[in-house]
Amino acid sequence: MLGGIRVGKLVGIPFFINPSWFLVFGLVTYSLASGQLPLAVPGRQEWVYWLLGALTALLFFGSLVAHEVGHSVVSKAYGIPVRSITLHLFGGVAQLGREVRRAREEFWIALAGPAVSLALGALFWGGRHLLRDAAPTLGTGLEIVAVLNVGVVIFNMVPGFPLDGGRVLRAVVWGISGNYRKSTRVAATGGRLIGLLFIVAGLYLALAQNDLSSLWLALVGWFLINIARQSYAQAVVQDTLQKTPVSQVMVKLLTVPSHLTLDELFAGYISTTGWQYYLVEKDGQPVGLLTTLALARVPRPLWPVTPLLAAMSPLESVPQVSIASSAVDALYRIEESHAEMLLVVDNGSAAGVVTRDRLFNLSMRATAA
Repeated sequence: MLGGIRVGKLVGIPFFINPSWFLVFGLVTYSLASGQLPLAVPGRQEWVYWLLGALTALLFFGSLVAHEVGHSVVSKAYGIPVRSITLHLFGGVAQLGREVRRAREEFWIALAGPAVSLALGALFWGGRHLLRDAAPTLGTGLEIVAVLNVGVVIFNMVPGFPLDGGRVLRAVVWGISGNYRKSTRVAATGGRLIGLLFIVAGLYLALAQNDLSSLWLALVGWFLINIARQSYAQAVVQDTLQKTPVSQVMVKLLTVPSHLTLDELFAGYISTTGWQYYLVEKDGQPVGLLTTLALARVPRPLWPVTPLLAAMSPLESVPQVSIASSAVDALYRIEESHAEMLLVVDNGSAAGVVTRDRLFNLSMRATAA
């Protein structure tokens, strides 16, 4: 659901519109222009309803973006990077660069979005009263946006993950129990139950009341159930990585002298030990990192004349992580640096490497457990 057309930046955060948004924008505009607005302000020309419907829809979706900006600003205040804000079929989403690490972070980040929506609801309601006599048609549009913003607050504060209310619930349970995984399980269970209620209600209204538009409610329920399930699986991975020190997933390095050629390294080390990661030393000092993958990039006939210094990665160019860090810290560092591996450092000395593949395998084992 993430990604789409990049349209710029908001408070320094890349902003995207998913193609699915255009469908829901058209549906909302049509619903307003053909139904709600003619009933609220009769007697206007048809183009007025369509123009006001589009403007009302834009204001509403702009409010959803502002909702996500609220989450994002508080996230950044806590030092949590925000990769993007995306407007999509079901509203908006801010993609954080990492998960929260404390219950109070979760609590205030979750409340920031509804607080913005509530403030916007009050702002548009005030605008409606100011324009009630001078421009009643526009005032009606503002009234609709105000009511929709309040509806967003009510819906989002339902205590089920991934809604904001579910995040508040997770923060409260997390703060009381100190258990991140348990708190996520509680909030995700709430999300699945609420999603199931939405599906049942949507199907009932569609079949018993012949209201096919209610199938949208069932679709939202299905979406909530799936996201709640994925969120708990992600929390299990997060918890496992957080509790696993880098030292348990790193691979130790074999030290080799820099005067060797690739052919000598292969004959004297790789073919006999099967080792893949080497620390290259020159004059007793580590200068680079060499992997068997680097050898594969050099044509085999050139191995006898290619020194390790020519094929290695200089040590200062390899992203690092402290051996005191957790596996989740290493994962975030790898994502930030777009690297395939990190050099694990212990008191300034190279202790090993941790690779993206090893972190991925640990995540898969956590999910399967």
